[in-house]
Amino acid sequence: MERANAVLPEVDIEPAQLLQAFFLTAALIVLTVYIIEPFRARFLAYGSRALPVQQADPPKPETRAGAVRLLDHLATYQVPHSWFTHFYVLSVACSLLWAQQYASNGPLFRAIADRTHDIDGPSQSLERVYAAWVLMLVQGLRRLYESIALSRPSTSRMWVTHWILGLLFYATMSVSVWVEGVPALLSSREAPNLFALRGSIYVLCIFIWASMNQHFAHAYLVGLRKYTLPSKGMFKKVVCAHYLFECIIYLALSLLAAPAGQVFNKTVLCALAFVAINLGVTADGTKAWYETKFGRDSVGERARMIPFVW
Repeated sequence: MERANAVLPEVDIEPAQLLQAFFLTAALIVLTVYIIEPFRARFLAYGSRALPVQQADPPKPETRAGAVRLLDHLATYQVPHSWFTHFYVLSVACSLLWAQQYASNGPLFRAIADRTHDIDGPSQSLERVYAAWVLMLVQGLRRLYESIALSRPSTSRMWVTHWILGLLFYATMSVSVWVEGVPALLSSREAPNLFALRGSIYVLCIFIWASMNQHFAHAYLVGLRKYTLPSKGMFKKVVCAHYLFECIIYLALSLLAAPAGQVFNKTVLCALAFVAINLGVTADGTKAWYETKFGRDSVGERARMIPFVW
């Protein structure tokens, strides 16, 4: 147990708060990189939207050559875009790991549970914990299937930090769906009463609807001829409709995993903030690339990711 307790640092902060801080900090970092043009050109774009390193910035005065060379060097640390599959392998593995840890009262689960001090505070019900846990596993399995079955050979690469941040996101997300339900998990080992979820049927329907539409969007995109403008379904209104559905999926998880007396699960809501910002800046780059490739009129009226918002 002493080794398990060493997994988390000895700080007087709830695990849920640590996760919330991570998601918001990661979102702030992504937003900062997006705002600063030399960073954005080198570190955000990938695949067909990426510029060669030497084109990422106009020539600089000699006094700034060192800084430019440093940025150019950092931008060379890249991994294959196909490594996105690792995200979903990790997501599924972590969902199963935490299920095993809870079922066996394992040291990793205890390391988190023992640091949850607000045992008498608002908690997810056991049923909501199980439901959110299962849906996160389903999300990981579906995306893993899509990354294998709905993919084409590609030479696209991405900055290594994208990959690391994605791994951290899915590892922490597997905890976020249940961490605000630790009091319920500690108080009962009984089978959940699924009838208690009847008030959340609409949320389940939203999750299923968004998941199906995202799957159809991914299937549609992979079937397009390379560098073709998507123009069917929601893509008529939204440049990155598949990103919109991703945000809706995490919104549904936040609603479903809400503790008693609360509308949202704050930890999952912070994860949604990261997802929205991370995908939102990518959607902005995608729209700009479409305008360059196909003309401004081709996507001028389309939202980047969220209709009437972005």
